[in-house]
Amino acid sequence: MSNIFFIISKGFEKSGGATRAMQFAAIAAEQGNEVEVALIDDAIHWAQFGMAEGIRSSTGEQMKDMLEKLVAAGAKLHVCKACADKRYVDPDDIINGAVISGGPDIVAKMADPQRKVVTF
Repeated sequence: MSNIFFIISKGFEKSGGATRAMQFAAIAAEQGNEVEVALIDDAIHWAQFGMAEGIRSSTGEQMKDMLEKLVAAGAKLHVCKACADKRYVDPDDIINGAVISGGPDIVAKMADPQRKVVTF
């Protein structure tokens, strides 16, 4: 199996695409791949309590369900620290399975030659 690092930057204005990205990450995790997701820019809001409620793709997949599948599969969600700070989001505001990570930590994961990086 593969080690896949998804980077998602789509927020509310592109919620359908963000949901599809989470769906692909959830499928990869369910298939037994090691999956981590970095949420940057406005995508950090997906890790906030209640923000994924009612968000769905054009084909009906729900963001909340995708997040739950990722967490259940053991995937770690990295919330960009600089992005969270700018939006006044702190560790008490995010779901279980999500952590606030600094840019150097996220870049180190991207630079790992053993990891496939996918961006949305």
